[in-house]
Amino acid sequence: MLLNTTTKDAREGVYIGIDVFFGRAIHWNAKLSPRHHILVVGPTGSGKTITLTAIASRLSNLFNVTLTVFDIKGEYASLLKLFTSDATVIWDVSQIPIPICSCNEADEDTAYNVNLFINTLNSLYKLPTYVRDQIREQLIKLCKYCYTTSLDDALRNYWIEETESIHTTLSAFSAGYTPSLPLHLLNQKNVVVDLSKLFLLDPKATATVVLYILKRIMRTLQNLNLGYITKVVLLDELWYIAQSAVEDFTNILIRYGRGYGVVLAMATQSIDDLNPYADTITENCGAVIALSSPSRGYWIRLSRYLNLSKKGIENALKLVGQGMAVARLYPYEKPFYIYIDPLT
Repeated sequence: MLLNTTTKDAREGVYIGIDVFFGRAIHWNAKLSPRHHILVVGPTGSGKTITLTAIASRLSNLFNVTLTVFDIKGEYASLLKLFTSDATVIWDVSQIPIPICSCNEADEDTAYNVNLFINTLNSLYKLPTYVRDQIREQLIKLCKYCYTTSLDDALRNYWIEETESIHTTLSAFSAGYTPSLPLHLLNQKNVVVDLSKLFLLDPKATATVVLYILKRIMRTLQNLNLGYITKVVLLDELWYIAQSAVEDFTNILIRYGRGYGVVLAMATQSIDDLNPYADTITENCGAVIALSSPSRGYWIRLSRYLNLSKKGIENALKLVGQGMAVARLYPYEKPFYIYIDPLT
């Protein structure tokens, strides 16, 4: 699992950083890990964004696969330029809604995508059965006749309780074909999905968008049957999904991650953001990285996920500065004290 800079097979692993005790370069070989997702935990200012971007970019470059970034801060478009030379497509969903269907696609594909959307919407808003049936009928009709419209306009009369959250969510979707950015580009190019404006309006709407796009990515990869790692997805501030639809997200993490070769690189401020699924999520991450904090309680809470002993907690408390971290790289059991080097 651990490869130093002189190892011939170092190119097989993704570079994580420098061991602060021994000065060696630490690589993580995702191919040897039974779980290849990545979780980064750290308080504000600890370097989560840089850590996540560096590792996700290195992993996508190493396996020559595309990277999709869900960006709620509006900062990844410029940040990615520091870590990858590949061109990046910026998709602002507030300007270009997500198409549920496209003209001339097969009826079975239309039905699948419509059901996928309704199931995703239901997981967050718990719609009555008859409302789901009405929405399904209306969407299939719109798709069949290739009628391009905002879903907020098309479905405005179907809600028992009018909520601003539902309207905000629907404003990010459309029926019909959006020629400037079809969804299949997500598997062909590096794409930053700009959710910053939508997130300011409603984090729950943002969670709906992320879950739906993730499921569409999985659907495409299921049909392609590609290699071991086929896609890297960067998801910062995981709490907004955990609060809204953590069960649905956890199912994606477990069911599709390894089977379809999708690596989810995730970050959150506190492990408690992921409750009650913190154990399940961390168990399905091959790399768990906790960035520095002066709080003893922070390290005690994370000790079980990092295999930190009492002495290990004392060592972790000595880590000071942005990018300093404790990492557990599965299946290796011993935690490592690392500086996450953003430059190499």
